[in-house]
Order: sequence, then C-alpha cells, then structure tokens
Amino acid sequence: MAQDLVVQEAEPQDLPEVEALVKLAYAEFQEFFPEPAWSAWMDNISKVVYSETGLIILAVESGKIMGVVKFYPNAAESKLGQWPPGTASMRILAVHPESRGHGLGRRLVQECIHRARSLKIPEIYLYTGTFMKAARHLYESLGFQRIPEYDKDPGPIAYRLDLSPQT
Repeated sequence: MAQDLVVQEAEPQDLPEVEALVKLAYAEFQEFFPEPAWSAWMDNISKVVYSETGLIILAVESGKIMGVVKFYPNAAESKLGQWPPGTASMRILAVHPESRGHGLGRRLVQECIHRARSLKIPEIYLYTGTFMKAARHLYESLGFQRIPEYDKDPGPIAYRLDLSPQT
C-alpha cells in the first residue's frame, strides 16, 4: 500500500470520478452479463453513486481516487436486500485496476468496519457476485460469512460480518 494513502469521505465534486472508477473497475465482469442486464447494472451504479443516502469513502493516492466503497450505517438505505434493522451495509467496493493488490480494498472495508463498530452497529451485510473472486476472498479473510438465506436467485450472494463483542 502506498505511503501517501488517504482515506476520506467523498465530496459532491468527486462523484463523477467515483462513478467512472466503479464502472472501470467492474468492466472486467461485462462478459458475465447479457447486454440488457449489464446496462441495468451500470445504471444502478450511477444511481448508487449519486444517491444522497449512505456515504462514499475514498482511498486517495497522490491526490487521485484509486478506491471507493459506499457505506450505509442504516442497511435499509442501501435499497438492496432486506437486512435486519439496526445493521449496516456496504456497496460498490471498487479499486482502480492499476492499484489492485496493494491493500486498498482491504483498507476501505476495514474503514467501514471501524465506522460500524464506533456506531455500535452489530452487523454489516453486503452482496457480491459469485464471479467476484477477489472480493469474496477479501470479505472472507476479514471474517465475513456467507448467508445463503439472503441470496438473490439469480443474482448476487450475501455475506454478513458479526461485530458483536466475543464472549
């Protein structure tokens, strides 16, 4: 990970760059979708980026946005999944292809975990694709566990991280 990494919340003027980054990062998955589904997903990404709910957290290196995640302290605001009340959620985790493998995705997820813990939120939920192998590996390495009962069929698979104090 670069020494000059700054993790910060996005400002309104950052949103076009955030949208472009997420779409660039996800471009490798286009082959898994028929065109109408791909276009719908890209439209949904735009809506998520510009929605006023949740907060976008950036990984900035040398003044350039290289990673992003949207954190929802209130999971219901994510508009994806029927998560339990009082829980958090994450969406659109993306790292610029040039910065992959340097820990930016991990740092962004850890920031969401830190924020959830500081708000005393007991769980974080998220969806990811079966084809998103690197993301799934990252989530599992941080303790997220699969919760198939929340999976969408067909569609994304669900994960949950329990933040309850261990006894």
